[in-house]
Amino acid sequence: MATSFTNATARAVGTTEVIVFTAPQKSIIIGCSVTNLTSGTLPIAIKVRNGVTDTYWAKDKRIDSGEPLELMKGNKLVLAAGEKLVVSSAIDSSMDVVLSVLQGVS
Repeated sequence: MATSFTNATARAVGTTEVIVFTAPQKSIIIGCSVTNLTSGTLPIAIKVRNGVTDTYWAKDKRIDSGEPLELMKGNKLVLAAGEKLVVSSAIDSSMDVVLSVLQGVS
């Protein structure tokens, strides 16, 4: 199985949960940046979804207006095949999300 680097993005995330990435195979999230597009400070929620079970990676993490938040800071998150990263915010069309992913790891 060959490894490859890729990005996954979601624009203008809001109150409706958005699946930013679904692991097609075992994958490692090596970067996660979330940027607040609004003029206020807002919370974001990021969950790992395994089937019907959600586990918070970040819950109510507040991001200042116009600021990016880098969640990884040297850490890694391993996703098994089929697991998803789900993002939502307190206000519609308020956050952009960029993930850096290494796929096909063993």
